[in-house]
Amino acid sequence: MDAVTPVAAASDGQNARSPALERAQGAVRLAVRPGAAPGTTELRTGYQQGSFKVRFPRLYGAAGLEAVLLNTAGGLTDGDRFTFDGLAEAGSMVTITTQAAERVYRAVDGEAHLDVSLDAEAGSALFWIPQETILYDGGRLRRRLDARIDGSARILLCETTVMGRAAHGETVSRGGLRDRWRLWRDGRLAYADDFRLAEPIPDAAGGIATLGGGRAVASLVWAAPDAEARLDEMRAALDLEGVAAGASAWDGLLSARLVAGDAAPLRRAVAAAVTILTGRLPRVWSV
Repeated sequence: MDAVTPVAAASDGQNARSPALERAQGAVRLAVRPGAAPGTTELRTGYQQGSFKVRFPRLYGAAGLEAVLLNTAGGLTDGDRFTFDGLAEAGSMVTITTQAAERVYRAVDGEAHLDVSLDAEAGSALFWIPQETILYDGGRLRRRLDARIDGSARILLCETTVMGRAAHGETVSRGGLRDRWRLWRDGRLAYADDFRLAEPIPDAAGGIATLGGGRAVASLVWAAPDAEARLDEMRAALDLEGVAAGASAWDGLLSARLVAGDAAPLRRAVAAAVTILTGRLPRVWSV
C-alpha cells in the first residue's frame, strides 16, 4: 500500500497549504489622434480591463486630451499587476495622470508590478505625469517605463515617490522600489535609468550620494527639440526651500532629480517644473 501523508482535519482550524491571496489585475490601452478641428486631439482607442480604469475630463480651451487613470482596487500590494499602453499619433497631444496618489501597501511575498509603454509619433506631445506614489512600510514595487518617440515629438516622463506620510508619523524601513526607465528616440536608445531602494531603506536613502535622508524623490525627463534651451529656466524653478535638485541637458534631453524631506515641498517643485515644460498642470491636480 502506498504511504499516505496525514493532513490536518478542517476542524483543526489549520490548512496544510495557505490559500492563494486574491490579487488585483488591470490594463489600460489608449491611443489619441488629431481632431477634426485644427490643433485639437480626440480619442482613437480606449480600452480598460480589471481594476485599472481611465476617464477623460472635459478641458475647456485646451488643444490636447487629458486621460486620468484610476485604480479601483484602492492601492497596490505584492502580486498585483497593472499595465498601461499609450500612443500619441502624429500631431496629437495627450496628458496622462492619475486621479490621486497611488498607495503601495505591505507585501506578504513578492512585489507589485506596474509596466508602462508609451509611443509618441512625429510632431506629437505626450506627457506622463501621475500624482505621487506613496510607499508604506513593507511595500514593494517594481515599475517599468518604456518610451519610444520620433525625433520631432515632445515627451515628459515624471514619477514621484514618497516613503510614508510625515503628517501621520509614518516611517519606512522595510520594503523596496525598483524603477527602470528606457527612452528610445528614432529607434536608438537615448536615455536609461535604473533607480533602486532596498531595505534597510533608511540606510539606502541616508547617504549623501543617494537621497541624503530625504523621504520624497522625483525623477523627470523631458525629450524635445528645445530641451537644452530650457535648462536655465528649469534650474531656477527648482531652486526652492526644502528641495535639493539637480538638472542636466544634452542631446535634446533634459533630466532632473529632486529630493525633499516631505511630499509638500517636492510637489510644489514638480508642479513648477511641469508648468514650465507643458504650460499647465493636469486639471485633476488642483481638485
